[in-house]
Amino acid sequence: MRALRLVTIPVLASVLVAACQDDAPTSSAASPSARAAKRHSAAPDAAVVIPPPGGFTSQALTRGRFLDEIDVKFRLKLDRATTVVHVADPSDVVMARITIQPGGALPWHTHPGPAIATVASGELTVVHAEGCLVQRYPTGTAFVDPGRGHVHTAFNATAVETVVYVTYLDVPSGQSPLVPTGHLGC
Repeated sequence: MRALRLVTIPVLASVLVAACQDDAPTSSAASPSARAAKRHSAAPDAAVVIPPPGGFTSQALTRGRFLDEIDVKFRLKLDRATTVVHVADPSDVVMARITIQPGGALPWHTHPGPAIATVASGELTVVHAEGCLVQRYPTGTAFVDPGRGHVHTAFNATAVETVVYVTYLDVPSGQSPLVPTGHLGC
């Protein structure tokens, strides 16, 4: 029995280590979210041309404040790295509709807190300042932006209007959810 324990413990430990790696599969069949992640994986793209800012509108739909105590934690996997974003009290929430015309672009920016975005129509191309990683999100996809200093830009590289609905967390009262930065681009 003791010999069985001595063999079993190292085997279980190596299985747990392999299962905890970011690139380890969690099942033999890829889930829909795993397939979507492969389609939208971040990669450096030297050929991407970022248009100058303009050609977009942002319409605040509503602003609210959580009455209940809320604690939010996101684990974001981007380019094989995991970022944990923890917001102990997101308090103020802003919901907005962003419309980007063909060739339109947002300025380089960040957000006060995390932002949850859903592409309702068209396609959104996001470029992250760190590493100049590019992600494309077609209609019906969503993503979480960590905010809090995560600098990026987004633009519409298609011939049709792109509409994105965004819920911004932790936006102080009276402040815009979009915080322009001095990043000059990739």
